[in-house]
Amino acid sequence: KVNGRELLVEQGKTVLQAALEAGIYIPHFCYHPRLKIRGSCRMCLVYIEKTPKLQIACATTVTEGMVVETEHEEVRKARQAVLEFMLKNHPVDCPICDKAGECTLQNYYMDYDFRPSRLSSRDKKVKKGKRISMGPTLVLDQERCIMCHRCIRFMREVAKNECLTDARRGDRTLITSFPGEQVIDPYSLNLTDICPVGAWTGKDFRFKKRVWFLTSSPSVCPFCARGCSIFLDHEKGTVYRLRPRENEAVNKSWLCDEGRLAYQAINVNRLEQALEKTGGVLKEVSLEAGLNAVAGLLSGNKGKILGIISASATLEEGMLFKNLVKGLGGKVAYHRRKEGADDFLLRRADRDSNRKGLSSLGIDELSGQDIVKFEIVILMESLYSEPVSGVSGKQMIVLGPKRSEMVESATVALPIASYAETSGTYLNFEGRAQEFRPALALKGASRPGVSLLADLARRLGLEI
Repeated sequence: KVNGRELLVEQGKTVLQAALEAGIYIPHFCYHPRLKIRGSCRMCLVYIEKTPKLQIACATTVTEGMVVETEHEEVRKARQAVLEFMLKNHPVDCPICDKAGECTLQNYYMDYDFRPSRLSSRDKKVKKGKRISMGPTLVLDQERCIMCHRCIRFMREVAKNECLTDARRGDRTLITSFPGEQVIDPYSLNLTDICPVGAWTGKDFRFKKRVWFLTSSPSVCPFCARGCSIFLDHEKGTVYRLRPRENEAVNKSWLCDEGRLAYQAINVNRLEQALEKTGGVLKEVSLEAGLNAVAGLLSGNKGKILGIISASATLEEGMLFKNLVKGLGGKVAYHRRKEGADDFLLRRADRDSNRKGLSSLGIDELSGQDIVKFEIVILMESLYSEPVSGVSGKQMIVLGPKRSEMVESATVALPIASYAETSGTYLNFEGRAQEFRPALALKGASRPGVSLLADLARRLGLEI
């Protein structure tokens, strides 16, 4: 029983795991469901009937007939004592800390302690390092650390990197790197997610935005064929960061740094107006004029059209694009980004999010021979598309979310939404279909790709 409620628990589960699964919250710092149990923070102490003292719930295995209380008077006093000692040397610099608003220590103080400290005055606190650069992506404030050791365990157990350790003893203990080492790892920014306080902060997000101003929208990362589940954190049409969204089947609780920092493309160099080349110069035109120009080019070149679509376009865009080009007697192929490299955790060599999905629609990869045969190219790009070689000298129509190199070479360019402003489905490398919804409003005159394709088909008298 937990707080008088009888639970049926799988053998081998700990008290903390059983309680959390049953919706009974026990505060904890060092426990993380994807890391080995350490039992160092003592925040999860509970009262267990017939035991001489309080036990840590994270390391106590459930037994038949066990009676547990999480709100016993002794437990409440113990929590207050744990928090008081954690705050003994803490700088309490919440007004300038990036973790403020999502800090576990801050929340627990308000929920379980909420008393002035009886211990060290500010000038007597143990001094530790501030603003230590720990590599290209991270800053460490040792004075904020509560020694939960989540960071060390993540690097060793998940990232397989032995760069971090603890040093010294007692209340002088601190997290640091081995001499001459830094945290240079493709998964380094996960430390900012798992740190329960503001000890680890990312250089990219540091001092950019208070988290309580941000709206978190679920989405899917399009940066490789894994398709990690993510949150887009944004305010007033600007994305400030990406965070991993838990998905046991795809990315668990993690996200690679490369995909995480790719959010910047959502905010800059976007194509927001239709463009048409006049006298060799691209000029802004209305979307209506751009659509009419594209319809005119396509209708006058039936049978001479090559449709090239990004391998990161959605299934819905792929289907409509294929039907449009085929309806005009043309050929359709997908264009890939340059390959990266697989790793042991998340990253895939295939750096497109929906190549498997487009292949399932019967769309093949682009070859140089395809380009030679056709006189006009209609290209549908995605946010991270790379230039298509071999199309110079041909009339080109580009549907894209950014002001890319291909847009600059286009006869007509139409603005479409990025994955952040539209809905769709990706089929990842394992064949797992993942849907996503718009997080942001459309930019400028842009429209979802499926909407523009349907509009073009209507103007051309096609049913797609």
